[in-house]
Amino acid sequence: MKGRENKPHIGFFGRRNNGKSSLINILAAQEIAIVSETPGTTTDPVKKSMEIPGIGPSVLIDTAGIDDTGSLGKLRIEKTLGTIPNIDLAILVVAHNIFGEPELKLIEEFRRFEVPFFLVHNKSDLEKMSDALLQKAQEYKTEIVPFSTIESPDTNLIIAAISRHMPPTAWQKQGLLGDLVKYGDVVLLI
Repeated sequence: MKGRENKPHIGFFGRRNNGKSSLINILAAQEIAIVSETPGTTTDPVKKSMEIPGIGPSVLIDTAGIDDTGSLGKLRIEKTLGTIPNIDLAILVVAHNIFGEPELKLIEEFRRFEVPFFLVHNKSDLEKMSDALLQKAQEYKTEIVPFSTIESPDTNLIIAAISRHMPPTAWQKQGLLGDLVKYGDVVLLI
C-alpha cells in the first residue's frame, strides 16, 4: 500500500479546468473541492476520505492542473507530481479530446512509480470522444471512460473502472519493518 492509511488512495490528474474537482464532488456526493471557471483554482492537493460503493473506505485526492503556468504554477505542478508516489490508483481526466505533452508527462510518472491508471474523457456532453483519443488509450494500454459531470452523471461507470484498476495491494497494511523481514525469515535478537 502506498498511502499512509489502510485504504486506497486515488489521485485525480489532468489539465486545468478539465473537471477533476467536479468529478470528485460527484463521486463524494458533496462539495469537497472548489469548482470554478477560473483556471488554476485548485492549488494544493485536496484529500477527502469517503466510502466508495464496492470499494470501501478510500481517499480521493484532487490535484492542481498539470498545465499550470508561471512561478506559482510550477510549484503547483511539483506538488501534483509529488502525490504520485503515495497513491494506489490514478485517474487522468481529459476533456475536448486534448491529449498531449502534459498527459504524456503524467503517464510517464504513473509508470515510473508503478501506479495503475485509466482515463476519463470528461465533458463528453460538449464533445464526443474522438477516434484519435481512443487510439491513444489503446496505445498506452489503458481504458477510457466517457463522462459528463453536467449531463446525467453516472458514477457507476467511474466506480466500475476504479474497481477494475485498483491493485489488491491498496488494502494491505504495511508492517513496521516494511518488506525488510518476510514470513519464514529467521531474525536473531541480540
